[in-house]
Amino acid sequence: MSVVVMLMIFGWSTFFAMIAFYALKESGKLLKIRRRMALWLDNSLVPVGDSDRKNGLAREFADIQ
Repeated sequence: MSVVVMLMIFGWSTFFAMIAFYALKESGKLLKIRRRMALWLDNSLVPVGDSDRKNGLAREFADIQ
């Protein structure tokens, strides 16, 4: 195999590996966003008192992060 062919194979392999890495990285971010939205929707549907607002919401939000 010539050097040019080996460089092309290496280049394409690196290219697809980078796409896979960043796709997995972004999917983790999207999962966090989805959890935050679900928490926000759950909390917006339930009436919250003053004591729950201070303690419960902050504690649940800290669990997500």
